[in-house]
Amino acid sequence: MSSAVILAVDDKPDNLFVLEQIISEYLPACKIITAQNAEKGLDFARKNSLDLAIIDVQMPCFDGIRMCRCLKEDPQTAGIPVILLTAHRAGTDLKVKGLNAGADDFITKPFDSFELIARIKVMLRIKKAEDILRQEKKGLEKKVSEKSIQLETAEKQYKALFNNVNDPIFVRDFDGNIFDANQAACDTLGYNVQELLKMKIQEIASPENAALIPSRTHKMRQQGKLVYESACMTRDGDIIPIEVSGRVSEYDNKPAILTIWRDLRERKQAESEKRNLQMQLQQAQKMEAIGTLAGGIAHDFNNILFPIIGYTEMTMDDVPKNSQAYKNLTEILKAAQRAAKLVEHILTFSRSRGQERAPMKIHLVIKEALKLIRAAIPKTINLYQDIDENCGPVLADPTQIHQIVMNLCINAYHAMQHQDAGGDIRLALKEVEIRPEDNIELKNNPGIYLRLMVSDTGQGMDDLVKQRIFEPYYTTKEKNKGTGMGLSVVHGIVKSYGGAITVFSKPGAGTTFYVYLPRLDIHREPQAVVFDSPAASRGSEHILLVDDEDQIVLMEEKTLTRLGYRVTSKTSSLDAFEIFRKQPDQFDLVITDQAMPNMAGMQLAHNMIQIRPDIPIILCTGFSEVVNEDQAKAAGIKEFLMKPLVKKDLAETIRKVLS
Repeated sequence: MSSAVILAVDDKPDNLFVLEQIISEYLPACKIITAQNAEKGLDFARKNSLDLAIIDVQMPCFDGIRMCRCLKEDPQTAGIPVILLTAHRAGTDLKVKGLNAGADDFITKPFDSFELIARIKVMLRIKKAEDILRQEKKGLEKKVSEKSIQLETAEKQYKALFNNVNDPIFVRDFDGNIFDANQAACDTLGYNVQELLKMKIQEIASPENAALIPSRTHKMRQQGKLVYESACMTRDGDIIPIEVSGRVSEYDNKPAILTIWRDLRERKQAESEKRNLQMQLQQAQKMEAIGTLAGGIAHDFNNILFPIIGYTEMTMDDVPKNSQAYKNLTEILKAAQRAAKLVEHILTFSRSRGQERAPMKIHLVIKEALKLIRAAIPKTINLYQDIDENCGPVLADPTQIHQIVMNLCINAYHAMQHQDAGGDIRLALKEVEIRPEDNIELKNNPGIYLRLMVSDTGQGMDDLVKQRIFEPYYTTKEKNKGTGMGLSVVHGIVKSYGGAITVFSKPGAGTTFYVYLPRLDIHREPQAVVFDSPAASRGSEHILLVDDEDQIVLMEEKTLTRLGYRVTSKTSSLDAFEIFRKQPDQFDLVITDQAMPNMAGMQLAHNMIQIRPDIPIILCTGFSEVVNEDQAKAAGIKEFLMKPLVKKDLAETIRKVLS
């Protein structure tokens, strides 16, 4: 194998480059020759000595199967092993066609580098063994009549080669009787050679594969060779997955089958890990797509809610506080604010809503949330807590940590609310170390994490429900008993922190959630939240109001006028900029929407600041992936507000900016 020559044929230079790189890296002693069409490949094979040909099936004019047939039909090149590369969609018919053409193996693209190298090694070992056997056979045919001692020498050389191959090799007849086995076969199965020679191949196959041996033998006799996956059983009863490469041959002048086994345990493990990673990727992609959709819908919701809240507040100012109309309006305002809160959850889920985060000890927030939980659930539900107060800080927003605890605990309660005997909710917080060898999502980001555990003794979940629990609006609760947003909000918050959330559950065995949040290396107490005293909510300054929604402009103009301000309103950002350009000193403040046609709010603000650097600007948005609060303030904008706004917040923000 050290001086093996490999021919790679593919009409795509990129594919040839990849093959060269892989083979050069893992088999540096091998020499690889490339050809971009079958004609050039055949010409090289006929003029040079080759140990292996790797041929792409799909090539224009002269495809890989035809080239394989040409090689196998030419006595000069018939001994070159051929591996055909096929696309992932290639069907059984194509593979049978290739085998009939003389192909020794198939590899499906995209292929795994380790599998490719392993298969090349097997083919080169077979080629080397066949070459040696062929050379020995020629020598023996010439000298056997004169020097019988040379036959004994050749037999010793054959045995040495046979037993030095690392893969198990068997020689058997068509009924399964074992004629010979190498040392690797003995080591793998736990038998000695004498024991194996008294057995049939069916006795060392797994039960389900033993039944398939007659049909596979028949197929191998028809085709001359066959490659298939199987499984063997060791002396101790262990089942080992294997790949069998078999071909019809002779042994002691009798028809026989030579088979080489390749242990597939490592490959199967790699395939399993790959499937797990693919499932994680699919889940992440699905959550990202749903989050993007949710964020887009939030913009329209907020623009609808803004005038509803604004006009409701104005009408409440116009009616007596003790009237039925005022009470009705209060209920409308509450409903609108609940809707606004739902939109906030959507934005949190979609990771599009910026939150104030600071280093904090989350055990304080968790204990505060547990007080509310205890008051909200019946006494039949026991609430246990095991909180390590010495846990380090995390970079978090206390409101979001509160949301995580509340949603997980309420979810746990709902899982037990119909149990006559009640149930238990257990919550624990501790520091854990995630290592690269740990089989969880965070193994690629090892380090110290705070692990929040919330478990219940409820009804549990099956695998189908577990796969969907983090999807928004998915719920197993009764109608009108939940929105299905709680766990999706938790998932969005945890992911935005660079953490992970896992769930363990079985039907009838309860559910346990683990939330992992990365610990900060610094040790600072959480920043205190300071509320400034309310500024004057009224004024008389001149405000330029810009929004492309007629309803919002009309409502905001009325609200600002009632607060005493003079208002010039525009529904076109271009018109607003033109009037500002002509009279920049006429306005004391600009309030503009972000998402507008022709000129967005950020661009409008930039253009205005170029004309008058000291102009105060408030940027409002229902949703934006283009700009956040930090970016807005870095551009010179004084305040960044999320719609919908209540009158009090708008009034206080205006006074704060103008002060």
